[in-house]
Amino acid sequence: MTNNIDKKAKRFIKILPVFTEQSIRSKNEIDFNKNAKSLRKLFDSFAVVDEFSDFLIIDCYNEIKISLMKWECFADKTSPVALEFKKLIEHFYEVMKDLYFYEIFGFFSTTIHPEDIPELNLPCKVFCGCAEGWEKEPYLTEDGKVAYEKVIRFQDPKNKEVPLCITIENPHLLEPREKCSLTDEQIEIIKNFVRVNKGIIILHNLALIDSPSFHAALKIKIAPAKPPVKYRIVYSYKESGKADIVPQKKYYIDMDDMNYDEAVKFFEQIKMEMQDSFNAGPVDYDLTSLEILHPDEGKNFCCFCDSVFDGDGNSTFPIYYKVDYEKHRCCDECNDKYVVAARKDRKLIMQFRKQFGVDYTEYGD
Repeated sequence: MTNNIDKKAKRFIKILPVFTEQSIRSKNEIDFNKNAKSLRKLFDSFAVVDEFSDFLIIDCYNEIKISLMKWECFADKTSPVALEFKKLIEHFYEVMKDLYFYEIFGFFSTTIHPEDIPELNLPCKVFCGCAEGWEKEPYLTEDGKVAYEKVIRFQDPKNKEVPLCITIENPHLLEPREKCSLTDEQIEIIKNFVRVNKGIIILHNLALIDSPSFHAALKIKIAPAKPPVKYRIVYSYKESGKADIVPQKKYYIDMDDMNYDEAVKFFEQIKMEMQDSFNAGPVDYDLTSLEILHPDEGKNFCCFCDSVFDGDGNSTFPIYYKVDYEKHRCCDECNDKYVVAARKDRKLIMQFRKQFGVDYTEYGD
């Protein structure tokens, strides 16, 4: 029984486009009435029974919508045939619309209510498909050809009968603007929802994540879990047994193997491990200072005077060279005193390198 009904639905889908073209453009009244009666009989033989395949419902619904759109664009509104054709198509549409939104729309989509995720600030309910085919919405191009866009749908607060569509690719309102009562700012909120969550929407549409996972993913995207506060090791050192010739420089390393509180707790252990690492090479060094700071504390240390400064500081090229001049930054005062001076007088470059213990032998200049 069902197989026979499916065949009738497929036959209707095949006949309707041809009938639409003929009725809109040139079909005479006698032939129209005869064919319209036959098409109505075929439609009523399967659509009202509601035993044909789910995705044939989508195909029928889309084909009927296309016929209505073509009528709006191309029909002679004064023609008796065109007016009768519209009545027929509207009958098809009302029946199929009820089937589509009862059988397909709710079952194969996930609704996001504004109160579900308040942070999204959605102006209305939004529907995202959870099965392939649900999201394809037909429309007519400027030259009258049929095309499809992948969409999400939303419930217009005033016209609640049929949801309107926002495209997933390059988000825009698919229907004419006058059909939507939302403000431009509210439409932009829905567009931005699509832009930000496009990947999640597509995964849900492919049924790779279910509805609860879809909601959870949206919430995570809005408020990702905050990582624990990391820490920064700030230290200085000198070669063992040697007197300090220049002020000891401070170095810092941003760490991520534990959070700040843990680092403070294991301060002595960290200090001991740092000292062990200095003793592991051919030359022994003494760790002269070590501090545990939040990453946002003492953001940068001047590599010349050890002062702490906010912001990114200044490049130390050409005193430091290659990648080192970006890793070693300096304060404004030292920038004027050393870096600018070295750029003006290249004879000072080597003098400053020796003064601040820069290992210039690696630079090859």
